[in-house]
Amino acid sequence: MIDLQEILKKYDLRSSKYSYKNDAIILDTDKGKFVLKRRKRKDKRELYDYLLSRNFSFFLYPENSFEDEYEIYAYLDDIGTIKEEKASHLISILAELQNRTTSYTEYSLDEIKKIYEEKNSQIDYLLQYYNDLEEVFSTNIYPAPFQSLLLDNVSKIYNTLMYSKNLVEDWYNKIIKSKKKRLVFLHNNLSLEHFIDSKDAKLINFDYAKYGSPVHDFAHFYKTHYLELDMYSLFMIYQQKYRYTEEEKLLLFIEIILPDKVTLTRDNYKNTVAFYHLVTYLDTTRDFILKQEQKQQKEH
Repeated sequence: MIDLQEILKKYDLRSSKYSYKNDAIILDTDKGKFVLKRRKRKDKRELYDYLLSRNFSFFLYPENSFEDEYEIYAYLDDIGTIKEEKASHLISILAELQNRTTSYTEYSLDEIKKIYEEKNSQIDYLLQYYNDLEEVFSTNIYPAPFQSLLLDNVSKIYNTLMYSKNLVEDWYNKIIKSKKKRLVFLHNNLSLEHFIDSKDAKLINFDYAKYGSPVHDFAHFYKTHYLELDMYSLFMIYQQKYRYTEEEKLLLFIEIILPDKVTLTRDNYKNTVAFYHLVTYLDTTRDFILKQEQKQQKEH
């Protein structure tokens, strides 16, 4: 537990009130408003200094020592922009982060085979999983609503998974020839919740940051916000500022198109909602990829 009184005393702060938000404490003090949270990784100084060395400053630097077991940040309020405008701003800053931290290398043959085998294994598992559910549900004379929802849409799941296999094959055939690989500094938890859209916009929560393919941040953002935002338009903005290679675009499609495994519970309502979201996700993502492919065909 964070000893709040000890921290206030150490930094000579007098707090008039405080509140909790997720895993953070919001402090109102005589010296301003601050966010206090427990430190999750020890290399934050190196992380922030690296970003500054790349002239990227869209993040909050802590107000306290890196030796502390907690972090204190100045509190910033969103300026209240509409969600779509905030998302557009965030995507532009994501492109800025990736442009400033890109490095070039090559895939090894083992890396390519590992990705290829892992994706195919994931697809085969999901095919078998949903096939087993279909067989069990189809034996019921009066299926529950969630069972009917799956049975009515199971062909859509199979088609998506088989299309995923084609994407994996396309990616493999291209990457085995080029072996080109780009690495960027990933926020690795990208969402509107972790972006403060203010006069001095900031990305927050770099607790899971790492190096990896540039597709991972957008894929995470897509899966988090696909229902509430126009992802096609946002991707167009993003690609104008940080353009993917053909191999990267295929890898993105593979990352987002693979459906989640719906784990059944004893609550029929929750099961129905889960299958509804699955079907909605498949429809939305199919349309997103179809638009991208049509655009690419026109360009060619």
